[in-house]
Parts: sequence; structure tokens; C-alpha cells
Amino acid sequence: MAIRTIDDYLLAMKTSFEPTAAGDRSLVLQYEFSGREQGICHAAIAGGEIQVARGPHPAPSVVVRADFDLWVRVITHDIDGLIAYQDGLYAVEGDYLALMDSDLWFSRP
Repeated sequence: MAIRTIDDYLLAMKTSFEPTAAGDRSLVLQYEFSGREQGICHAAIAGGEIQVARGPHPAPSVVVRADFDLWVRVITHDIDGLIAYQDGLYAVEGDYLALMDSDLWFSRP
């Protein structure tokens, strides 16, 4: 599935979520996208389930601020996410380690 819009991204998150990998952990990932595709969305993960929606969450665990197309390249591993972060290509507020850990909770798009 090609990820071209925020709605595509939310669908990809929902369909690629691996409940057994997340286990009983809880996390709210919020994304604030700029660039070609702009907007805010989030994924709330708890009890082995994921809920995705457009708009901000009242209490995100981590907020990612990135150009949308850059973020798609990060999640599809076209570029190294850690190096992109260290190079200042995107910003993270909150629990960065949880964000890195959550990468394992999704199968590759």
C-alpha cells in the first residue's frame, strides 16, 4: 500500500499493527505533519489495540513533528530514522525511546 496521504498513513498504521509485539504496553503517538500533506493525527495504543484518528490527542506520550514525505521515507526505511533525527530533519517531543520501541509494533508497509 502506497502512503500518499495522512488517511493512508492512519490506515497503514491500523492494518500493520502487531498486538502481540505491543503486548500490554500503552502509548499515544501524535504526528504533526508539514509539507505536501499537512495536519495532525494520532494513534492510541493500549491493551493490544490501536485507535487512530485525525486531530490532536489530549495527552500524547510522544509528538513527532516532520515533513510528511520525509516521515514516510523513515517508516518505510528508505532513510535511517535515527540519523535523520540526529541531523535535525524531524523533531520529537516526549518519550523518544518509546517511539523507537514502537517501531517493532508494526509490520513493514
